[in-house]
Amino acid sequence: MVKRILIVFLSLCLLISCMAEEGDSETDISSLSRPDNNLDAAFSYAFGYMLGSSLGMYGDNLDYDYTARGVLDAASGSGFYTYEEIQGILSDFQRTRMAEAQDAFEAKRIANKEQSENFLAVNGRRSSVVTTSSGLQYEVLEEGEGREANPSAVVAVNYTLTLLDGTLAFSTYENPEPTVIDLAESIPGFSEGVGLMKEGGRIRLWVPPKLGYGASAPSPIGPDMLLIFDIDLIEVIEE
Repeated sequence: MVKRILIVFLSLCLLISCMAEEGDSETDISSLSRPDNNLDAAFSYAFGYMLGSSLGMYGDNLDYDYTARGVLDAASGSGFYTYEEIQGILSDFQRTRMAEAQDAFEAKRIANKEQSENFLAVNGRRSSVVTTSSGLQYEVLEEGEGREANPSAVVAVNYTLTLLDGTLAFSTYENPEPTVIDLAESIPGFSEGVGLMKEGGRIRLWVPPKLGYGASAPSPIGPDMLLIFDIDLIEVIEE
């Protein structure tokens, strides 16, 4: 792809050299220095940089022969399409790519949801796992003996968030202090699970998508993914 991008830039450079009234066509661009005191040169660099960024962004969709021809035609004032037609093509391309991205997102969401449901159906049969009326599954790893939390408490915890494939998405254990969380503002599955704990306890939660981030999950969590939390309740700060 790099070679194809160079074709476009060479076409652009050829066009510029033909249009320039003066200038050294033999300039070695690798020897150029930062043009801080020359606004025209700085703008020229910025223009080329943005063009290169665009080529990299859309590289998989570009026919570089036509890209080079488009650069030349635009500068010479000729072309296959009118300006209005060009705008229509760009809009059509954007709509098509957005639709394709949405289709891919939806396919991934459905696959994640099915994987979550299949896992929970099997996991819920384990004798050590409890399934609540909301669909949350949990396993007590260590009983606590301190104050009891509730789903709206403010608590200090340490926890890890792991995905079903084993990916560690988040951990607080390397932080110098436990993390303080207002459970009333957390995702429902996390709030419900911690609300079942006492200080000093440790629990594992399997949070189905409807009690987690759903389809709007932040990276690296995919849409409608099952969330697995291992949580140590350090302190109930405020009930």
